[in-house]
Amino acid sequence: MSTGYPRPYGVTLLSLPPTPDPADWSPGNVQKWILWTEHQYRLPQLGKSFQELSGKELCAMSEEQFCQRSPVCGDVLHAHLDIWKSGGDSGWADSEVDSSCAGQPIHLWQFLKELLLKPHNYGRFIRWLNKEKGIFKIEDSAQVARLWGIRKNRPAMNYDKLSRSIRQYYKKGIIRKPDISQRLVYQFVHPL
Repeated sequence: MSTGYPRPYGVTLLSLPPTPDPADWSPGNVQKWILWTEHQYRLPQLGKSFQELSGKELCAMSEEQFCQRSPVCGDVLHAHLDIWKSGGDSGWADSEVDSSCAGQPIHLWQFLKELLLKPHNYGRFIRWLNKEKGIFKIEDSAQVARLWGIRKNRPAMNYDKLSRSIRQYYKKGIIRKPDISQRLVYQFVHPL
């Protein structure tokens, strides 16, 4: 019996919460998701750091609060929860958030998603190839790097530096190359 979820190496298949919307999770569902994420992305065991939190409480936590509970991998866990929240039944398109207004530091993956969610402004630089699967293509790598440099106040930003940062997300399980590899085509790892 397959659930459609990837099976981590050496780990028995874990059940995931019954609903894709994390805000609806019970504390037990949160624990199932934590265990699945630990095994899937080979994170250190979090123990009781997030025990007794409901999905609503988990979703309300900032990245800083995740890092306070888990200094080693709180940032990665927060990123995966954000990706999970973005997935939902309606796909990536409905999660438009302008992180420049959030008052928190922005990560590259969040910035890329922000550009993708504004095709009328940035569609000539970056676009979805398959929104439901989280697959996108960087059409103008120099412009995307320039925009990232402006956002981070790093005028020397170029695509070589940007692509190195993207490749770091492969190890964290946030972005990957799609099954059919193409130049400048990437995929957000979608947990659903």
